[in-house]
Amino acid sequence: MSRPQGPFSNTAFNSLPIELNKAIVHYLDNDKDIATYRLICRSTNDAIDADRQSFWRAKFREKYDFLEGTPNNQLRRMYQRRSKLLRCGTKYGFFRGHGKTEARVVKMLKDLIIESFQGATETDEHGRFRCRNHAHLIQFILESRLLNNDRRPPIVRRGEPAHVDETLAAVKLICSQFIFNLPGIEHNIFAFDESQFAVYQSTTEAPIFLDNYKKVNLEWVLHSMNFFRHHMMNEEAQTLFYKIDELYATLKPSPWREPLRQGAYTLSRYWKGTYAFLDHSEVQRLRKQGPGHEIYIDKNVDEGKIQSLELVFAQPAHLSNRRPLTWPALFESRLHSLLPSTSAQPLKTQARHCPKQSQNIQFEGTGQDLDDEYRALGWLNALPPQGGIPGWQRITFMKHFSDDYQDPDQDNLWAYEGVVMPGGRMILGRWWFASESVATQLDYNGPFILWAVDEPEMDGEEEEEE
Repeated sequence: MSRPQGPFSNTAFNSLPIELNKAIVHYLDNDKDIATYRLICRSTNDAIDADRQSFWRAKFREKYDFLEGTPNNQLRRMYQRRSKLLRCGTKYGFFRGHGKTEARVVKMLKDLIIESFQGATETDEHGRFRCRNHAHLIQFILESRLLNNDRRPPIVRRGEPAHVDETLAAVKLICSQFIFNLPGIEHNIFAFDESQFAVYQSTTEAPIFLDNYKKVNLEWVLHSMNFFRHHMMNEEAQTLFYKIDELYATLKPSPWREPLRQGAYTLSRYWKGTYAFLDHSEVQRLRKQGPGHEIYIDKNVDEGKIQSLELVFAQPAHLSNRRPLTWPALFESRLHSLLPSTSAQPLKTQARHCPKQSQNIQFEGTGQDLDDEYRALGWLNALPPQGGIPGWQRITFMKHFSDDYQDPDQDNLWAYEGVVMPGGRMILGRWWFASESVATQLDYNGPFILWAVDEPEMDGEEEEEE
């Protein structure tokens, strides 16, 4: 009976200096080739595993964003585990994320997100910062079914959890920021009826925040992402696809560009976005029917409408020109923006000298929606990590058309509440008519999306007349 063979001793590599064997292995990009090279002979084995396993530190830094202070033997295990999960993890469906091995893949993706931008960065052709972990996440998105499923979620079997695992939902949402400028991925949302139903549910039935505003309803936010992905990226929807497609790359939604950080932090100045609505009667009928009965025509997006918004953040209660910001009691009664500070624990990836961020940040803004110029006044609130990932914030603001904050005009108020994605470059949430105080189970509402852009374009996006 044959025994497994270890490294041979009579090969040409044994006569080479270890420095040369090390140089050779650093030219091997394929993990399978590295494993084969390690087994050739004692010298090739030492080139990889000797010298306190320094090869694995160098290889890890070459391939992934690097977290300082991690021992070499741990980096070796992490490297090998990631290589295996990135290769084998593409076979899973990622519908609800409760399988043990599937959960390991999701945790690995979570780690790639959390450790992104730890170390050297580079820029793409448009000057946007990118990192090594971004490249692995993009490759996995393209090769897997994480965001590219070909069917609806399967029926929940008896004894199985019906909800989407929190970490999977968080990973899906964060990775979805890549898809708006990513060739080679399909955008078929096979359960669009469920997403459409979810985004028009009342605040009572589907609150965005739970547990005293500490926990995000990630499944609702995921439905909102799928809703806008359908309209913005699916050509067959005949809504926003061509409008998004013709935008310059720097004006399209894009992923985070810096290390994730905990606490409240200011956002980009310039934003684009859109929202959808149904008629009052359609909203009530959809809520009574439930999903699967009828697909409604979402207004505003059906005409390819995109709005612009410019935000200025107060530091801490004054703008840069020292003008103080106020906060009308009427706005607070509708939005409940002034929340108790949430404890923000520093991340292990953050430098110890980083100053502690304020937990609530006020801002004002101006925007253009169709032919109307509007104002926005609101707040950012820090949130705890969601799905084990830091960097989430709650945003609330009142969209209004008067600058008299002592006696605000109540005839045309629109409240906005949403979730700022980690990295601060995308917001998903709900708007509702706020001129009247109504029970939350009867509110007239709909979904909205905002994304940060690099250029101050405030043109109103009017269609050209022929």
